[in-house]
Amino acid sequence: MKINILSPGRFHVLDLARELDKLGHDVRFYSFVPGRRVKKFGFDSKKNSNCLLLLAPIFVLLKLRLIKSRKVVNGVQDWVTSKIMRKCDVVIAMSGCFCRTIDKAKKDGAIIIVERGSKHILEQKRILESITSNKIIVPQKNIDDELHDYHEADYISIAAKHVKKSFIERGFDSNRLFVNPYGVELKDFKPMDIPKQYDVIMTGNWCMQKGCDILAKACSNLNLKLLHVGVVSNDCKLPDDVNFTHVDKVDQKELCKYYNMAKVFGLASRQEGMALVQMQAIACGLPIVCSPNTGGVDIGNVAPVADRIFEMRNMSVEALEEALRQALQFAEHHNYNVPDLSGLSWSSYGKRYDTFLSAVIKNG
Repeated sequence: MKINILSPGRFHVLDLARELDKLGHDVRFYSFVPGRRVKKFGFDSKKNSNCLLLLAPIFVLLKLRLIKSRKVVNGVQDWVTSKIMRKCDVVIAMSGCFCRTIDKAKKDGAIIIVERGSKHILEQKRILESITSNKIIVPQKNIDDELHDYHEADYISIAAKHVKKSFIERGFDSNRLFVNPYGVELKDFKPMDIPKQYDVIMTGNWCMQKGCDILAKACSNLNLKLLHVGVVSNDCKLPDDVNFTHVDKVDQKELCKYYNMAKVFGLASRQEGMALVQMQAIACGLPIVCSPNTGGVDIGNVAPVADRIFEMRNMSVEALEEALRQALQFAEHHNYNVPDLSGLSWSSYGKRYDTFLSAVIKNG
């Protein structure tokens, strides 16, 4: 198939482009990701249609804060992409970013697949605006663009069943939803024979959305040593606790060492799609504790790891403490060797997508 993949950045769709290309499809990646960077992730830079130079003046204005919204950049990229994109059989586009291009591709007869990383935009808005400590207002423009893409898409590709539920509850046809959990770079994440210095590790953005306030409280109540690796948002302060350790963001390949320093991975997100860091932790041999909003339980559908996934029964500190105790008990009685995780590879992710595309083309 002739497939165009549209994205404002790398995200998981560059991995998708690489895997579909390996499977013999004619793939073109439209983004502002430089050729040397797509090459770093294994995709042929000659198949990367980069509009970074055209967007450079906009990025400068954004950096100088003369433009305040990233949506302006997305709008210009959408306009440019609509002009330069070749005709194809399938367009796979990140949601809410390519309204104009999607409309044009649909007129040209392409099948439209929208990639949505989070819950339905209206449910996402409800959750974000309920976080009262630092209320996040979702702009109406974002909502309008997302709803446009949902309406125009032939299918929406999502990574977790809780995301699927949020679409169905908003009246979306379940037959137009494709659930495919993301992959992980297995060569970069594996068990290591190093001492366990921490009870719990959390990686990623330390913020209210990720439920870091709940995680910190639960670990403090249980007297657990908590390690955080990543950036810190201004809406959630780091704990002032002798059992807490923070490490600034590190390169992905270095993350493996930090996962292996801990007994359990914890993520109590209030709002998420599918957190890739969960697969990284599992690949390193850790049991994971997750909220119902992280897609954690879906990992057990593509790899034999359901016994090491502990989902909170609700979003309370008490429920998190219960799940942490269960995961730590599991860790105490099991070694950190991993089962067959091939289902978590990007290769398997691409093959599941390829099977889906074949069925879509067959059904017309």
